[in-house]
Amino acid sequence: MNITVHKNGQQVGPFPDTQIIEMLKSGQLTPSDLGWSPGMPEWKPLSAFPELQRTHLPPPVPGSAASTQVLKKNEPLSIWALVLGIISLVGCSVGGFIVGIPAVICGHIGLSRIKRNPSLGGHGMAIAGLITGYLGILTLPILAALAIPAITGAVERGKATQVLNNMRQIYLAVQMAQVDGSATGNAMLGFPASAEIASKADFKKMLVSGKYLTAEDLEHMKFDKISVANVSDDDPGDTIFLKATSGRYVVIFRKGGDGAIYRPGQNTFSHDPPRNPAFLD
Repeated sequence: MNITVHKNGQQVGPFPDTQIIEMLKSGQLTPSDLGWSPGMPEWKPLSAFPELQRTHLPPPVPGSAASTQVLKKNEPLSIWALVLGIISLVGCSVGGFIVGIPAVICGHIGLSRIKRNPSLGGHGMAIAGLITGYLGILTLPILAALAIPAITGAVERGKATQVLNNMRQIYLAVQMAQVDGSATGNAMLGFPASAEIASKADFKKMLVSGKYLTAEDLEHMKFDKISVANVSDDDPGDTIFLKATSGRYVVIFRKGGDGAIYRPGQNTFSHDPPRNPAFLD
């Protein structure tokens, strides 16, 4: 068996066990000096090698480092891996992602150095640094996966709310037209069916020519994406007047002046309306 010896902070050898025995007898080595041979997980005192027992060496002094546990110098990168890994978990999000990368790198390099030099300690710290580092790196995509749907939903809800506000402006414009029609006796002003409006283009013309809304206003409201029902002045208030789809939401505005945003599949009526007018072309 060939044994590498650790003495006075330096590694010497490897030497065959017969030579080690002679060096022990001559005093060049002591039983407390550390030795290591291929296949051993760690260094141990020469007195603990069975091959050297025939020298009748005295056992190490009880309580000494050689007779109990060999203290190893920790690999610095293992320490850094653990420290950075913990910081990556505490930092979370982007900070955790950035710090987690060097934690993983230090952990892998530290383990590699410990494997090449069994006299180095810190194996557990390197493993802990790798685990916490990888968790820190995964924090950002996990948070993103949780946040993106919420952000997307909020944006879509905001757009649907804007569509509802646009519908309210159109409704108020029709209300003004209806008042003017009643005051002047102009039967061509009011809700589509009562004003005998046959198309969505004619409805838009009524709003613009009467200066209730400008063409630019309607363009800004994306009027072409809003469906207009052919309701009359006499239809009940819960009859649908305006309708649009905004993202995954359905936006409804009723003839009575109330509007709402509905989720997909949600019933827009608590009961069937007395009349369900067709939408203008």
